[in-house]
Amino acid sequence: MAQTFRGRRRQEPEPVRIDLNGVFASAIGAASGIHPEELGTLRPRLAAAIETLQSERAQGLHPFLDLPQDRDAMGEMQSLAEQLREDVDHFVVLGIGGSARGARALAAALDANPRGKKRDAPELIVADNIDPASFSRLLDELDLSRTVFNVVSKSGETSETMAQFLIVRERLLRELGAMDYVKHLLVTTDAEGGSLRQIVNDEGFPSTSFPGGVSGRFSALSSVHLLPVALLGHDVEEILDGAAAMDERCRDRDPEKNPAALLAGVRYLLEVLHGVPTAVLMPYCDRLVPLADWWCQLWAESLGKRVERDGGRLSIGQTPVRAIGAADQHSQMQLYLDGPADKVVTFVRVADAGVELEIPRSYPDLEDVAYLGGHGLGELLVMEQRAMELALNKRGRPTITIEMPHLTAFTVGQLVYLMEVETALTASLFGIDPFNQPAVEEGKRLTFGLAGKPGYEDERAEIERWLAAKLPERVV
Repeated sequence: MAQTFRGRRRQEPEPVRIDLNGVFASAIGAASGIHPEELGTLRPRLAAAIETLQSERAQGLHPFLDLPQDRDAMGEMQSLAEQLREDVDHFVVLGIGGSARGARALAAALDANPRGKKRDAPELIVADNIDPASFSRLLDELDLSRTVFNVVSKSGETSETMAQFLIVRERLLRELGAMDYVKHLLVTTDAEGGSLRQIVNDEGFPSTSFPGGVSGRFSALSSVHLLPVALLGHDVEEILDGAAAMDERCRDRDPEKNPAALLAGVRYLLEVLHGVPTAVLMPYCDRLVPLADWWCQLWAESLGKRVERDGGRLSIGQTPVRAIGAADQHSQMQLYLDGPADKVVTFVRVADAGVELEIPRSYPDLEDVAYLGGHGLGELLVMEQRAMELALNKRGRPTITIEMPHLTAFTVGQLVYLMEVETALTASLFGIDPFNQPAVEEGKRLTFGLAGKPGYEDERAEIERWLAAKLPERVV
């Protein structure tokens, strides 16, 4: 039975806050900023988008929205994590895209000492690409007798993941033998069908199920990604509590009190009325960089669509870009400040990093150095973010700032859920389906054809014609 947010954080709230001052004309000028009346005009559509999303949710659609409240699978998942922690040194996720990035994002955000002393927990490795040099080196370095490979594919036919699985299975079988190798593979796939589920049924691999009706990029808060996080010893209940707290805020029918709706509304207005087709996410925290990568997939794959309108075909979608503060102040920021005014930069600031390093008071006779003394390194990082926010605003460039009071399981759960709901509401404003990816499917079909999968002969012939049409003189 689904449980509701338990509320133990109500006495000690750590809300994630969104500062939208930097998108309005009052901060960045009438030419590039949103005017209050523009948001007011959009308000009925935003309210309708919230109402539709919650109404469809009540009908059983969009089950990703209910993941924070559904704790049924948590007990079983926690037991599995505790069992694995005893016998495993390395837990390797074999997946790609939405089957891999959620686990990496959550684990990185919560690991305060990723290069510090060893903990009584396995090492998490996310092998989400098929570069043969990297994958071969990984397999050579692992003690396979102390490794579990988590094969994650909802469909059970993802080419990259299935190729990894076949290689790993053969290696395990050869080195560990037919009796022992099975327990070193944990399969996560659809509960009912698909090739991987058939393999599980035939060979008896341990398995878990991908939640029904939840697409990979919206599954970060499911047991698929929380299992590796629990394996590392992090509090997955707190992640879900944070997400549930954000869910309460995102259910509000008043768009001006709903943080996801406000974000969706300003991004929509910036793109449609103010010519801002690029969205930059710039966390000022190394531990949030993988989460920014996860968001880039969520935003691009959900919102990059073609639609038929007014008798013509229209391409929709902001291009997501990941930047890192403060490092990219010395690279990308030059473009954001002086280049085309076609970007909105969303900063993610952690108010208290949980650790501080005081900068020594040295070289008092050198003004260019001495001013730093006495400040903290985290304090300086916050200063850098505020300075860049103002610099962009002075040039009429829109900014959004998301502030996390601390980087904890509770606040990370809030941020992930906020980003998922914002994506769904933005899609509603554009009138597109955020849960499909038809263009990606075309690439998969062409790959099937090139690799010789039965039933894709036409795709193979198409590729062969395309290759034959290439002119040698245009290859230099």
